[in-house]
Amino acid sequence: MKKILKLSILPGVILLIMALYSFASHRHESKKIERINISFTDYSDPFISEENVNKLLIQNQDSVDNLLIEKLDLNKSESRLVADPMIRTAEVSIDLNGNLEVIVEQREPLARIVGKESVYLDKDNLIMPLSKDHTALVPLITGFDPDFQNQIYDFLMLVDKDPLLKTVFTQIVLDKKGRAVLMMRSSDMRIKMGELTHLESKMNNFKAMLAKVEKDKTIDQIKSMDLRFDRQVIVVKK
Repeated sequence: MKKILKLSILPGVILLIMALYSFASHRHESKKIERINISFTDYSDPFISEENVNKLLIQNQDSVDNLLIEKLDLNKSESRLVADPMIRTAEVSIDLNGNLEVIVEQREPLARIVGKESVYLDKDNLIMPLSKDHTALVPLITGFDPDFQNQIYDFLMLVDKDPLLKTVFTQIVLDKKGRAVLMMRSSDMRIKMGELTHLESKMNNFKAMLAKVEKDKTIDQIKSMDLRFDRQVIVVKK
């Protein structure tokens, strides 16, 4: 008899739990968004403002502050954010208190391409438009040709990962065959790279020679440093 009583009560308990969950879920979805918390994974280069992120979140002319949780499509909000050319990834969620949490990862430029239209080349090897909110302090590229984009990208990534190289070069000048000459920040010396191949070997030779001329205090006497030849660096004085 007791077993029969327990079995008859069990469906009722399950239905009650489901009803309570449905009621709590409906109350949560019927709440207005209490607060919007926008955060960036990196604040060093603000290519898009919090105000513009906020504008991208909404589907109509109403403010997000006035929207009910049930009317906000999180997937569409994320899609609108990622569609912005300054944003790499975005996560949008709502916590139990009704706060809208937005985490934005911006795209990261490696260099600025100067030509008929100025754009960036970013860390995903993609072309990125300039930002109205911020200008990145990255090397300039002149003579850019999409045919050599992969080689340029490999070189820029190598430079970006090296603390010394990242501070040394300000410009990459390319000829029609993709051969590069590098401009330095603290010297008018020109670095002749030639084709962007054997990058690690060339940069190791460059760093070794740079350390030598800085130690000898003769860097201002050098017109160019040629890295095009295997296992040697040719230095031309002024």
